[in-house]
Amino acid sequence: MRTWGEARAEAVRRLRAGADPGTAALDSDVLLAFALGITKEQLIAHPETPLADAIAARLEALVGRRAAGEPVAYLRGWKEFYSERFRVDPRVLIPRPETETLVEEALRIIAGRAAVVVDLGTGSGAIACSIALHASRARVIATDLSRDALEVATQNARELGVANRIELREGDLLAPITERIDLVCANLPYLRDDELAHLTGVRTSLAYEPRAAVSAGADGLDLIRRAAADLPRVLAPGGVALFECDPPQASSVTQLLDAAGLRTRVIADLAGSDRVIRGDLESAQ
Repeated sequence: MRTWGEARAEAVRRLRAGADPGTAALDSDVLLAFALGITKEQLIAHPETPLADAIAARLEALVGRRAAGEPVAYLRGWKEFYSERFRVDPRVLIPRPETETLVEEALRIIAGRAAVVVDLGTGSGAIACSIALHASRARVIATDLSRDALEVATQNARELGVANRIELREGDLLAPITERIDLVCANLPYLRDDELAHLTGVRTSLAYEPRAAVSAGADGLDLIRRAAADLPRVLAPGGVALFECDPPQASSVTQLLDAAGLRTRVIADLAGSDRVIRGDLESAQ
């Protein structure tokens, strides 16, 4: 019977020959700890512990799938975002750390007010739920064209205890919105179609995530362009829109929000990259 330490070493070896060799050690720790139902710290502290056959078989399957490129988040069934666990599966995009920049800015804008907030293309509901958890007076509406994604978002809202303050609406971008909105949050697909084919070989999770959640036309701006054009219809006077983008697109997204009549500025993420474009609609005179 192998020990935890021996099983970890074998997993590292296999993953270094797999799709994402750069994360082999971390992935091995995460997957073995997940299979055992313990923390990584416990795993590292007790490498001499025998590994039960049933756990070894489970680990074997997990490592095989990870070696092929399947994201750890899908293997575990959850991803941490804004200090909470969100259920994820191949029906939804895996939340990225850089999107927390958008949530931080949204919470600064809300500042405890009873604001009406829309999360466009909510996917797993990570943005909508995070805002609802930290802005108790906000009314949050989350839209998505995918019924499958809305099922995942519904489950996350229930498990995080905010289902009573998030209204999920099926539909395309802002089409389901008929009322005036104080804040629009949008982390929409922004990869170019040709870029996706290239990146799939570099960022292997993209091969497993829903194409509709990552790809957005020849310039990557199809969805952002349509959403920005519809902002004047729904934003209340003094309302704000936040659009996450790929840093090289910041200038183009800024122009789209400018064209919609918003006063814009760029917000950098923790890495210093231009990540979120903020657009403010002037208050009525």
